[in-house]
Amino acid sequence: MSKESSIKRIEYELTTLIRKAVFRDQSDRKIGILERSAYLLMRQLDEQGPSRLKQLAEAFQLDISTLSRQAAALEAKKLIQRFSDPSDGRVSLFDLTERGKEKLALDSRMRLEWYEGLLEGWSDEEKNVFGELLVRMNGTFDE
Repeated sequence: MSKESSIKRIEYELTTLIRKAVFRDQSDRKIGILERSAYLLMRQLDEQGPSRLKQLAEAFQLDISTLSRQAAALEAKKLIQRFSDPSDGRVSLFDLTERGKEKLALDSRMRLEWYEGLLEGWSDEEKNVFGELLVRMNGTFDE
């Protein structure tokens, strides 16, 4: 396969994958119980710990107003909490609540089970290579 046709194939397959993922996330067959944006924000807090709004916005390459609306919605549902940064009381930090940790754990289990079923026919090596390539692709977006 030529370099040009490889790039065309990658472009088409990524575009198709994104379309299918967005459709599934917005359909009655969505994976998990959390909206995608909520899941990602909560995963970030779970992995990174308490974070400032600016840090979260930078991590997701979103403007602060968008992240602020998402955080406010999760705060209203008592999935995350806001508190003063001990090192600078003028700044707020966000972190998961116990309820948020429980919902995230449930959602993560549901998502993992779904992906396990989706990739059931794949060998462990294929799954490892695919995972490594996805990490590399996502990292390229951050460069």
